[in-house]
Amino acid sequence: MSTPAATPAAPFPALPVCGVAIPATGLITAAVAYARAHTSPSTVNHCLRSAAFALVFARKLPPYAGADAEAVVLACLLHDLGWAVGESRALLSADKRFEVDGANLARAFAREHSEYSEAQLQEVWDAIALHTTPSIALHKQPVVALTALGILADFTGPYHPAGAISVAEFQEVVGAFPRLAFRDELPRTLCGLCRDKPGTTFDNFVGEFGAALLEGEEGDAYREQREKNSARNLLLGGLDAVKQYE
Repeated sequence: MSTPAATPAAPFPALPVCGVAIPATGLITAAVAYARAHTSPSTVNHCLRSAAFALVFARKLPPYAGADAEAVVLACLLHDLGWAVGESRALLSADKRFEVDGANLARAFAREHSEYSEAQLQEVWDAIALHTTPSIALHKQPVVALTALGILADFTGPYHPAGAISVAEFQEVVGAFPRLAFRDELPRTLCGLCRDKPGTTFDNFVGEFGAALLEGEEGDAYREQREKNSARNLLLGGLDAVKQYE
């Protein structure tokens, strides 16, 4: 792999308690700038925390010791491009899940700013597209698994199912990259997806936010649509519909 040259000064806080450092390569520095240009400050900090936690898992869990740290950090930094804000929303599709939008944008970015092979680009794409599906991601390549592990750790900290994140490490990472308004912004973002492109939310966790938090007629209409398009109804309804041809 051809690694971009490091920048003269690392733009990231030191993390001595965690024993890791976010690589300050040209690609990573550019990725942070790209994320800042298109997503909110709290989303950027969430992505930076996720990257730091992913590196902690890579250091502590033997199966991931040889993972490409730059690729892991790149995937974490760009994993929420599907939450683009303001004029940057023009980058997003009208019919794809936010994870797929993010994966597509990240792959295009990496293709332009690095010499990654197509196989490496595909790993970054997989890592982002699958980051909300750990039951699949954890059985793929280390880059994909570590991305999912690191992102989940930002929500669970020391209570992560895989362990490995200590209270001191968690506090250091959150201190370096503060939460800002992430707790309040998250439900607004996900409910916005339920409003703007509901068809991308019916079969995944985003729909849980819409079903629980959208109110009034809007909420009733969303819940009715979600139920109609549930996997149960689609599968059993399909079997009932084709039975006449059997």
